[in-house]
Amino acid sequence: MALLGFLLTIGILVVIHEFGHYLFARLFKVKVITFSIGFGPKLFSWQGKNNQWKIGAIPLGGYVQMLDEREAPVTPELKHLAFNNKPPYQKLLIALAGPLFNILFAFIAYYFIGLYGVYNLKPIIASINPTPLVQNLEKIAPGSTIKKINEQPIDSWSQAETIFRNDLAHTDQINFTLEIESVNQQLQLNFNKYKNNRNDYSLTDLGLYPFKYIPVIGYTEPQSAATRAGIKEGDIVLKINGESINNWFQISKLIKSSPSEKLTFIVKRNNTEISLPVIPDSINDEDGQIIGKIGIMPTLDNSLIEKNSFIKHYNPINSLGYAYNACLNLAYNNITALWLMLNGDISWHNLGGPVSIAKASKMAMHQGVKSFVDFLALISLSLAIMNLLPIPVLDGGHILIYSIEWLTGKPMAIQIQQLLFKFGLIVVLGVTFLALYNDFLKLFNL
Repeated sequence: MALLGFLLTIGILVVIHEFGHYLFARLFKVKVITFSIGFGPKLFSWQGKNNQWKIGAIPLGGYVQMLDEREAPVTPELKHLAFNNKPPYQKLLIALAGPLFNILFAFIAYYFIGLYGVYNLKPIIASINPTPLVQNLEKIAPGSTIKKINEQPIDSWSQAETIFRNDLAHTDQINFTLEIESVNQQLQLNFNKYKNNRNDYSLTDLGLYPFKYIPVIGYTEPQSAATRAGIKEGDIVLKINGESINNWFQISKLIKSSPSEKLTFIVKRNNTEISLPVIPDSINDEDGQIIGKIGIMPTLDNSLIEKNSFIKHYNPINSLGYAYNACLNLAYNNITALWLMLNGDISWHNLGGPVSIAKASKMAMHQGVKSFVDFLALISLSLAIMNLLPIPVLDGGHILIYSIEWLTGKPMAIQIQQLLFKFGLIVVLGVTFLALYNDFLKLFNL
């Protein structure tokens, strides 16, 4: 099932991406020689009216081969159909069309998901781990429902986040109307200190969560302190240094406060208690403080999520807004994650390759058509962002080169282009190798 999911995911998204290049090439009267899904030796091919259609043996991408004097001699009567002889703006648009079609697919997918129905979380504070930057947050009881923020009615967690973020941009005071066990509670909070220490605002950053983490290992980072110590996904954390564990925040606090210090984890695995010594790595947090990290993530209490969820159906007009916001948020998360990786704030071991995609696609297929379409939209938009990076060999690199050609009025020297493409190829192959290496580590729990 994982292999089928991978082939379907890559096949669908590569066809969409390459069809963008193909369509714009035909639009600008560039002769297309081959449209290929997959690389390497051909498995199947057939000659169409205008070009060859091909399926390659290596299902890790695809390409549209166009007539180009830089690749092979072109007869005089066909020179006007060669890609290299087209105006810079046309070459730029042909390069842009692939990522553009991936973005368009994601938008259309989210539009129909909005019509079908989207799971929303009720504005219930399921768990709390209050930041010290805001006083009186501890007065909020877990299980409280956010009824209003600054007198604005709230009907979902996402709406609460949006209103909180927008209002905090203009004021230091926020009034919450909460309900717990049918009793209303008014709470006015001052966020002056919080705003002075944060650039991005959210309820979850305050330590107010619409879900509950349980002390079960949901993910272990390859080559991390946890993996080296033998901690595995699914382990139930019972004690750390003799202290009984009741929630995930205890685990997080103990790890962060113990950089390079030995911690003894007692975990339950297959009904057997195991003692595991763990020494957290020392890292700098966003405030420059040295904290401990072992490279684990928690498990969500799915039963509570189901209880606190509802399905919201968007009408044909509002679904446009939902699709736009879904794409915007996903793009922001992708770019943020990439930036954090470059800064070293997120480990490169979190970068996944074909095996990671196969596992995720298998899970999505098991959950139904809607979940699989949602997964396709996510990967499609991620693929678009990756391809738009200004790295030679990728579409973004081509776009940059053709933009320079358009602005200067002359093509970039072939020698410079070849040098840039060699550099780009090294970068892309390096990242690909790293993703495959991470897949290998996860596959064998290393």
